[in-house]
Amino acid sequence: MSKVWRRGLPFTAEVAPFVRHMPLVEEHREGLVRLQGAWDSLALLGQMSGAATDMAHTRSAFQALTGSLLDSLARRQLDNAVQRLQGKAQVAIDILVRNLFERTADVGFLAADAPLRALVAGADLAADARPALEARFRAYVAKYSVYDDIVVLSPQGLVLARLDRSVALTHSADPLIAEALRPGTPFVERFGTTELLGGRAGLIYASAVRAADGTAGVLCLSFRLVDEMAGVFRQLLAPADRTVIVLLDAEFRVLVSSDPWQLPPGAQLPPARQHRLVFAGRDYLAVAAPASGYEGYRGPGWSALALLPVEQAFVDDEAAPAGPDHGFEQLAASVDTRELFDAELRGIPLEARRIQRDLSRSLWNGKLRSRLNRSGAGGTDFAVTLLNEVERTGQQLRQVFEQAIGNLHHSALAAVFDAAQFHARLAIDIMDRNLYERANDCRWWALDGELQQALAGGSAEAASARLRHINSLYTVYALLLVFDAQGRIVAVSDPAHAHRVGERLEQPWVTETLALRDRERFVVSPHQACGLYGESGETPTYVYAAALPAPDDETRVLGGVAIVFDGAPQFAAMLRDALPQEGQGSALLLSRDGRVVASSDARWAAGAVGPLAPALLDLGAGDTQRCELTLDGVVHAVGIAMSGGYREYRQGVARSDRDVAAVMLVPLGRRLIVAATAPLAFVPPPLPPSTEGTLDIASFMVDGQWLGLPAEQTLEALERPRITGMPNTPAALIGMLSHHEQMLPVLDLGLLRGGRPSADADAPVLVCQDGRGQRLALRVQELGPVFSIAPAAAQPSPALGGLVAAGRERLVRGGGDAAAMLTLIDIDELRRRLSAGAGEALDLIGA
Repeated sequence: MSKVWRRGLPFTAEVAPFVRHMPLVEEHREGLVRLQGAWDSLALLGQMSGAATDMAHTRSAFQALTGSLLDSLARRQLDNAVQRLQGKAQVAIDILVRNLFERTADVGFLAADAPLRALVAGADLAADARPALEARFRAYVAKYSVYDDIVVLSPQGLVLARLDRSVALTHSADPLIAEALRPGTPFVERFGTTELLGGRAGLIYASAVRAADGTAGVLCLSFRLVDEMAGVFRQLLAPADRTVIVLLDAEFRVLVSSDPWQLPPGAQLPPARQHRLVFAGRDYLAVAAPASGYEGYRGPGWSALALLPVEQAFVDDEAAPAGPDHGFEQLAASVDTRELFDAELRGIPLEARRIQRDLSRSLWNGKLRSRLNRSGAGGTDFAVTLLNEVERTGQQLRQVFEQAIGNLHHSALAAVFDAAQFHARLAIDIMDRNLYERANDCRWWALDGELQQALAGGSAEAASARLRHINSLYTVYALLLVFDAQGRIVAVSDPAHAHRVGERLEQPWVTETLALRDRERFVVSPHQACGLYGESGETPTYVYAAALPAPDDETRVLGGVAIVFDGAPQFAAMLRDALPQEGQGSALLLSRDGRVVASSDARWAAGAVGPLAPALLDLGAGDTQRCELTLDGVVHAVGIAMSGGYREYRQGVARSDRDVAAVMLVPLGRRLIVAATAPLAFVPPPLPPSTEGTLDIASFMVDGQWLGLPAEQTLEALERPRITGMPNTPAALIGMLSHHEQMLPVLDLGLLRGGRPSADADAPVLVCQDGRGQRLALRVQELGPVFSIAPAAAQPSPALGGLVAAGRERLVRGGGDAAAMLTLIDIDELRRRLSAGAGEALDLIGA
């Protein structure tokens, strides 16, 4: 991976241009550089005095890790920002394309409208024909507010009728007319300025209107693109969000913008390179998203672009790790989140720990030598002071690393929870928009003259033929049907259901439909089995229905038209489109009582009880929330969004048990076993100023207990020595190591004392020497301080019956309020207390 140097540190080429705009990275860089400067000063003092150990290796290791850490932090911030922009851009274009797919069906349906075909054929040229047809257009648009104009033209471009009478156009030569009349063309999709709309820009869907006698005309539906995109922008952008979303054509020209002051419509944008775009002298972080497609339709070839000024792109990540209100710190500590990080990032904490342990070992040896070298008290005091300062600086470096790693954990977890909530909102928005279309479709088709005439005249075949045509345009339905005033099925769209003709429908939604007198009203069934969907009829789905009035009297209801939503594949597609781009996680639609409406996860079938308690679904319309949930031992980030409706659909509807929430479950990792309470840190007791003679102690931890040896018996701590195993020896004797041309036995002190072994590969190994000059090595868990006490501060251990004798274990009480205890052991006593088997083994190897 190529690196680019920025302010003395290497960064990945992709992230390097953005580093100076990342306050969090800069904050950690300044802290680390400042501490490394102090480190250099201390190293120089140590070299001049000869008192300190060589720190060059540790410094270079910290410096290398600094580069990796800051590069990882910068890449994480860039990834988070790019993912947020990617999500917004993808949602913007995909929601639009889903909407436009419905428009391609609408224009085909309306082009077959009987009164419209009669006008095109010239069969009705009465003075009130045009006003009547325009009134019919208004009735259609009252159901679908996505249109701002409907225009009908003759093949020669003569305007026969239109919804918007403010446009005075009587004749048009727009090429769209000839294109729509071309045989085999189901519809034409065109955006731009046109005289058809009085010279303004618009998105038009056009289709040929073919009369029974062969004459033809052209129907044009003008889609309210700017209005629709304004709604999408409001959904995706909070008031304080600095993101700009634009809709682009194939030439990267802005069609619609959420902020025309920054990126005006008509502007030609350069392609974004490595997520960076420069426009009008301003740098942007930018992500483009092409349409994913829906039901094989990919839209007009447009894309969406989400942009954020680079100076604003990373300020959201400037904050320190979240506090108790978010709980990310606690969550990161209790969950195995390794899958959220790449291998390099996962290795940084391990490398920081290794460097810190090496530094601790080096300082421990330096303090040990200083305690034993008492040729000059002043020199000893200076050496100890210098080593303490080096240790303090090392701890500060470690704290900066831990804080930065904490930011990375917080950033990663926050991104997952944000994504879960965002995609839950996306899922419910897709559902609301989709069901808006279903509610409008049934009311549109109730206006259809052919269906009204067929029901009034008892022509089941004509009604079935019309339903088949409509179903061919609107492929999201499993079945369309017409029923009479007694609830008997008169016609169906699918010949496979022809046996149902004459069957009486007993469901409550049928009675409710027949009682409708308002043409703007519709009925929807609960999400349950209706007998009309699935092989057995037991698969749950929604049925939408509207009353069919008599052709000559809108107040008289002849029956109804019902549409059986093909819920299983359609909901599956909605949830699939709402999942994060990586495809991780599960998406569900749940009713307020926790029942599953649809699920992308086979663990929860439609109609079954879902994974969330109903209390978590106690939300208001349009509200969202996030939480965590443990399923099968895996902790998930949960995003929940309650349906809020779309346009006229379910806006202002009272709270109902039919409300639906979208739930997004994203796995974080398995719940970790909570470790036992960490032992107290050992703080050496204060040394009285008048003490004559001291006892120097080298401390360490074994099996969670603090132990110590007289410093005179401890030679040094080794860094990952090579230990050669030995067969047929006691468990505590783990092998041999070579030290100064002498083979020494290595004892695991944890096992020797009847506890747990120090299994860490980086566990320190101490070289010790008894009173006869014989040496052995002890593997311990962790190094502690090297300190001096008054000899009287070492008290006899109660386990030894109160006897005070040389070599016996003694206790040292640490300083501080919650004082830890240290057990002072002795190498000579340790040898005497070895088991018989271990002693024989030591004799065999000459120790």
